[in-house]
Amino acid sequence: MNFKKTWLIVGTFALGFSLVGSAVSAETYSEKNADIQIKSGDIQFYNVLPGKSAEVKEKALIEHKDAINLVENQLNKDTIAIKTDLDNVEYQKYVLSLGTSFELFSAEDMKKIVEYVKFIDWYENYELNVQLKTYQNKLKNNITLSNAELTELNGLLPIPSDAPSTAPSTANSETNFDSFATDEVSPLAVSANGYDNIAARDYAYSWWNKRNPTYSTYYAEKAGCNVANSSCWSQWNDCTNFVSQAIYAGGMKFRTGSHVTADDAWRFGPLMPTHTWGGAQNFYKHWSQRAGVASSVTALQTGDAVNADFGADGHVDHTAIITKNTGNNNNNKFLTQHTTDKKETSTLQDWFSAGYSVYGYEMDKASNTGN
Repeated sequence: MNFKKTWLIVGTFALGFSLVGSAVSAETYSEKNADIQIKSGDIQFYNVLPGKSAEVKEKALIEHKDAINLVENQLNKDTIAIKTDLDNVEYQKYVLSLGTSFELFSAEDMKKIVEYVKFIDWYENYELNVQLKTYQNKLKNNITLSNAELTELNGLLPIPSDAPSTAPSTANSETNFDSFATDEVSPLAVSANGYDNIAARDYAYSWWNKRNPTYSTYYAEKAGCNVANSSCWSQWNDCTNFVSQAIYAGGMKFRTGSHVTADDAWRFGPLMPTHTWGGAQNFYKHWSQRAGVASSVTALQTGDAVNADFGADGHVDHTAIITKNTGNNNNNKFLTQHTTDKKETSTLQDWFSAGYSVYGYEMDKASNTGN
């Protein structure tokens, strides 16, 4: 299925994750005025595929039969007990996690996976529209939203259709799954804003196939499993949490912001990590303002963070970090990530070849004053 973007709206928010070991209460955030003004008329809705959701689902089960079989086979290989159910959030998450698994499939099979990933990305929009409609009805009925509700609603709002994204380099127009040069060209220095891209890279190297219990214990407990057990790690999406850890290790300072769910906040703790710490869409909203979006891949280097929007529907789905840079082209930017865990098995060329929208952040240009 081919997807053509005709913009309406997009966005979602990550759950806030409670932390232990601080005397600061969750009310510390909610007492601050988020100062967000949203009217019912400001709320638009996600684009959805033609037809009612039940019809779309039935059609997809036929059109994406090969991809569905590939997903089922991978679930069995990963010994994950999730049945094929397009309405199951856990199944949706797993399918989306395969959107960057270029090394697991042949080029032909990966094309099928990518199209199915894009379908799931759009299929999720039915449920997101329900959330938006709930907020819209409250506003139409003159119900005053709390600061927490306003900031959550703001997290659901779209990335504007004219928002800048990161353009690919002009070279490497063909998919290249074996472009693995070895010479590092990124500068190995602490930037003027205090960001140490090599410290960020080294953190990613240290934890790419593990979970740091300092940042992961709550996620595991929320999922009802033990973080010490690697079989637990697939129970939550950890891509953005992992990249936040890496760039924090590189020296990016916490921002308390106006609320735990607000775009201007980015921190882990003292009681609750902000939504921007662990949610891909929220991460985009914070760092696109704090660092700006790189206009071209050529500007990105080791230690820079990147987001991907699989379905180009305006909703950011994934976060990774560049840990090796061997030149100015797409296939010189090697990625390390969680969910699923990978160290430099793909490059930005793979993302562009798949048709994903890319948002890259030059961390050395980010504002780095804490508050």
